[in-house]
Amino acid sequence: MRYGPERWLACNHCGGALRFRALPQVDARLAQLWSDGYVDSPSVPEQPLVVACGHCQAAVWLPELADAPCCEGGDYRALTEAELWTQAEAYGEEPSEHQLHVRLRLWQLANHRHRGGESQVTWSERERGNLERILGLLDLSSATEVMTAVEVSRQLGLFNQALGLLVQLEAELPSALVTEVEQRIKARDSRVFCFKANGEARHDRCR
Repeated sequence: MRYGPERWLACNHCGGALRFRALPQVDARLAQLWSDGYVDSPSVPEQPLVVACGHCQAAVWLPELADAPCCEGGDYRALTEAELWTQAEAYGEEPSEHQLHVRLRLWQLANHRHRGGESQVTWSERERGNLERILGLLDLSSATEVMTAVEVSRQLGLFNQALGLLVQLEAELPSALVTEVEQRIKARDSRVFCFKANGEARHDRCR
């Protein structure tokens, strides 16, 4: 893992300078990719897009911040789960890439308690509502977002819907992946699962 040069970004709420260092070069060979898009890597720290300003605590989107005029200030911090819920709810019914990103992150956080578990997934009413909202925000002209819709539908127990969406992607995905997802849909398995580097997929932690 190698960090890029240090930069200072200006909070678009209070103007405070925030220290930022990108990760242009990483070793992702030990990374674990899960079916909800979550990447778990011992050598690559998460690089959130939306964070809390270390000065005013407001939520800011790092890629949208301009360079700060000074080179001193403070650090940002990750948003808590409660703050992510507040962000998601603040967007209301207006579709946006921001809302989709936050809701996908909440889906991954909800799945954390199921990673490595044997039991089927159970969602709270709030979590189920979040997944249903994700389905309404996805662009189904994009293969990547169709695959997300497949997994959200499968985890919601909408297996016929998931299978119908998967059919659209058969020509665009590795056959091993299509087969794995199809088998889980037909088995009515709603658990999040992990892809191994050799193509094997498991619902528990990859080792």
